[in-house]
This record gives sequence, C-alpha cells and structure tokens, in this order.
Amino acid sequence: MIRKLLFCIFLIVMATEVNAQYGWTKAVVHLKNGKVINGQASIPMMSAGINLKKESLKFRTNKKAKKIKYEPKEIDSAVFTIKYKEKVDGKRIEQTRVETYIPIFLNEKKTKLGFAEILVEGKLRLVGRTVMVQNAGSWQHTGAPGSAPTFVPGYMGSHNQVMLFREGRKAEVFNQVSLSKSFRKRAMEYFSDCPSLRAKLDNKEFKKEDLQAIVKYYNSNCAK
Repeated sequence: MIRKLLFCIFLIVMATEVNAQYGWTKAVVHLKNGKVINGQASIPMMSAGINLKKESLKFRTNKKAKKIKYEPKEIDSAVFTIKYKEKVDGKRIEQTRVETYIPIFLNEKKTKLGFAEILVEGKLRLVGRTVMVQNAGSWQHTGAPGSAPTFVPGYMGSHNQVMLFREGRKAEVFNQVSLSKSFRKRAMEYFSDCPSLRAKLDNKEFKKEDLQAIVKYYNSNCAK
C-alpha cells in the first residue's frame, strides 16, 4: 500500500514538473518591486487537485543563463511574445501573439496563488488557466470523465479553467457546469450589483458562450 502511494506521488510530481502552461518563451516580467526583467520564462502546469509544490515562474536571460524562480507574490505580470505560423492564402506566414499572465488567488483564505492569462482586461478580469486533471490513472490537460464539464469558446484558447477575477479576491471558475445551478443563475448571483446585466442574463440575451461579452458589458456599465 505504501509503495503504491509513493508511486502515485512520484507520478504527480513528474507530471507537474514536465508539463507547462508555457515552455521557455520570450517574456518581459514585471516584478512587484518595480524591476522589469527581459529574457525567457516558463510557467509549470499544476494539477487541478493537490499540488506538492508551490507554483512559480522560472526565468532566465538566455538558454545558457542560470534559472531563477519567482513566486507569484513577487510578480506583477509576465508578458509572453509567441511566434507561430498560420496558413494564409495557401502560404505559411509567421505571426506574433502577445499574452499577459498575472498572479491570482486560488482559495478563499488568499494563501494560495497561481498564474492565469488575462482574456479580458478591466476592473473585473476574465482570466484563463490550464491545469492537469486525472483520468483513469493518467494526467490530461483538458476535462476528463468524472470532472465538471467545460465549454471552451475560441477566444479562451486551450485553457480548461476560465475564471472571473476581481483584485484582492479568489478567482471564480465559470466555465465548469454546476450540478446544482445553471450558468444563468450563477451569473445572476455573481453580478448582483449590475441590474441591467442581470436583466440581460434573465432574458437570455447573454449565455454561457458569451462570457467575454458579459465581462466587457459589466466593466463598461457597472464596474466601480
């Protein structure tokens, strides 16, 4: 029994270390102390359950440089520049995409921090996070049987956790289906301070696929 438990722990550690939300990618990291560092950064992918290690961002100035670890509490934001190729008119064209990651609170006590990508900026932020979930003894990057179903509109990329995040509060996962309340009811409760948005949700003008538009509407009309 003990050997089996130790083996399971080993698998969790390996999965957490090997996979990353970002592998080594060109990045500009803004630290809480005001310092800005340029180089390459990597954010490890954590499991959706218990993690044996604290989440951190790894940084190096170049491939041969020493790696430095930064905890989320030390970072204001990390801006990644991604180069990729896209087929346009039959030709593969190199494109550039910029993605910003920020630290977010993952529990009510605000003792656990992790990283998430900003999908919509504002007083209320829509953020995305990619985590591993367990499925029949293996680890996967997307939803698995037995876990909460998710919807992932195109603008959310590959993230399997999409959250509403207010500064100083725990991020609320909103792309997972609740067994007790519909998305509409949960959203109406969350946006109780915005009567006009609640009316649109109640009339089904906004649906779960419209999270991006919902957050933009809230920021434009009700955010204080």
